[in-house]
Amino acid sequence: MEFEESLAKHEVVVEDHDHSTAKLPAHLLSKGKVIERMVSCGKKGCSCTFGGRLHGPYYYLVINIPPDKRRPGLPAQKWIYLTKEEAERFRRRIRNMHILMDNMLSDLLNEFHIE
Repeated sequence: MEFEESLAKHEVVVEDHDHSTAKLPAHLLSKGKVIERMVSCGKKGCSCTFGGRLHGPYYYLVINIPPDKRRPGLPAQKWIYLTKEEAERFRRRIRNMHILMDNMLSDLLNEFHIE
């Protein structure tokens, strides 16, 4: 996939509290959340329409768009359909981002001796 290949060339440089640096591949990090949904198709005669078993699960990556990046009249979130494999991959990327942000915050608190 062309998109992933281009991302693999980008790195995030992180400086640790001891001023050492590490390079992280950007394609291993992601913001957003993965949503799993069961849905009703709405077709006449389908059992899901009458309280039967719903279709799915379907997976979506949901990204909040910052107010300063939104265009008037467009939603505040972007929903991107994912396969089950893509959903697992994005869950790991989002978890990586949370770990990175938590570590950066704890390093900052330690550096300034904040409890």
